Amino acid sequence: MKLACLLAGALLLAASGAALSHAHLERASPADGSVMSGAPQNLRLEFSEAAQLTALWIARDGGPRRKLAPLPQQAQQQIVVPLPQLSPGSYVVSWRAVGADGHVVPGQIRFTLSR
Repeated sequence: MKLACLLAGALLLAASGAALSHAHLERASPADGSVMSGAPQNLRLEFSEAAQLTALWIARDGGPRRKLAPLPQQAQQQIVVPLPQLSPGSYVVSWRAVGADGHVVPGQIRFTLSR
């Protein structure tokens, strides 16, 4: 009986932890911190669960942010968005996404295009 109670409690804890988890970035292309010799045509973000992008920007060398579009209309685990023509320099891509739990998850990656 004691073992059954312990197992039931462990199962409840595991289930509640999964329900409270937020979407988080698992992979990006370009990768965070990468140095590239050629400009990428697309940005690819892979989340731990389906997420809805609500905002997406890119900035070069601390310059003004530019919105990236079009954003997907539905939540997706893997999101691909076209990038504008990029020249050599350092870039920051910032986003806000909403996960299945309704929490807003901000994030950013940095990459450099070599000359």
